[in-house]
Amino acid sequence: MSKKLSASIIAIGSEITSGKIQDKHGKFLSSRLSKMGFDVESIVLIPDDEDVGYFLEMRKDKIDVIIITGGLGPTSDDLTREIVASTAEVELVFQNSIWDGLIKRFPGKSNESRKRQAYIPEGFSVLENFCGTAPGFFGLIRHSLVFCLPGPPKEMQDMFERTVSPLLIRKFSLVKPNTLNASCFLMCESRLEDVCLEYGSTDITWGTMVGPYKISLFLQGGTQGGRIRFVQYLQDRFGKELIVQGDTYAAEILSTALRNTGSVLCTAESITGGLISKLITDIPGSSELFWGSLVSYSDIAKHKLIGVNRETLNRFGAVSKEVVEEMCKNILKLANADLSIAVSGFAGGSEDNSEDTGTVWIAVKVLNRHLITCRFKFTGLRDIIRRKTAVAAMLLAETALVSPERLDSCDNWQYS
Repeated sequence: MSKKLSASIIAIGSEITSGKIQDKHGKFLSSRLSKMGFDVESIVLIPDDEDVGYFLEMRKDKIDVIIITGGLGPTSDDLTREIVASTAEVELVFQNSIWDGLIKRFPGKSNESRKRQAYIPEGFSVLENFCGTAPGFFGLIRHSLVFCLPGPPKEMQDMFERTVSPLLIRKFSLVKPNTLNASCFLMCESRLEDVCLEYGSTDITWGTMVGPYKISLFLQGGTQGGRIRFVQYLQDRFGKELIVQGDTYAAEILSTALRNTGSVLCTAESITGGLISKLITDIPGSSELFWGSLVSYSDIAKHKLIGVNRETLNRFGAVSKEVVEEMCKNILKLANADLSIAVSGFAGGSEDNSEDTGTVWIAVKVLNRHLITCRFKFTGLRDIIRRKTAVAAMLLAETALVSPERLDSCDNWQYS
């Protein structure tokens, strides 16, 4: 390769430039492109009403790959397709196949304004959107290969990983880098990055992507053994259960353990309001693994539905070791299942428990084994605390089911 390939990212969205939401586009795309061997020349953030054509004109003869995100929706201010067509000096062409697909996938939503999404610049190729309505597209503008991706991060990231990345590898004859993926739970990104820096590897590079239930960690370079030792170092620091090789989720980890052991799970949820059962039942085939859940949010529900003693509630309070233990034991008897989880805690959001916010009790019981109870103190807003509670409960349950000898080490998990 005579010169290093260049890339530029243009992210469109007034929510980004106003600071209402963080820019996830530039960080994600620049990380991926850099690992593929591109020199990311610029990341440009522009509001919806800015002329993306100006920035496109400046780069179309100098940059090998330009990725534009946003502006592909059905409204009148979604102008990316028109501007790209104008810059390429071609017409917009209505694609019947896109329109037919929109009608089939989203009946009732395919109104006239949505037809805008079926227009693609002449000579450009369509990128299917598997997570939303707006398709992407790509094509040449002078010497630059231009990709237009949807603005929502989930749609953009899926389209890049599923379609754009393989296209770039083929187009530029890139060598797909050897990568080790790891899933990291219950920690903040800054702490994970600090520990990665402390490891001090000179030949392994790393990057992260934050999701609602985990942080994805990508290790590249070095040898496979070196990347595995990097992960083992992180496991020693945070806890083996919190750093797991592969692209996975806590619900998938627990579901795999249930399936492999032929076990059935039941849950008694208070603070999570049914989130654990939602995450488990998101997985196909969960009906074979999951008895169900009782969401006993109030003290009355804990007493009447699950049978927690009134005296226990009055003496220790709903958020206590004693209450979650009764919830856990009683739901297991009621369901006649193999494994039970009970959770109770303070998620925050009201003034009367501000000091207790983040305090969570989790109990897990495997049939014919001892009951395990752990206290956690999570940080974050209400929704984050609830998500962390669900993740911690599922990881703890999987450990109790598969590796009970490691339960003592769970007290040393380094979480936030």
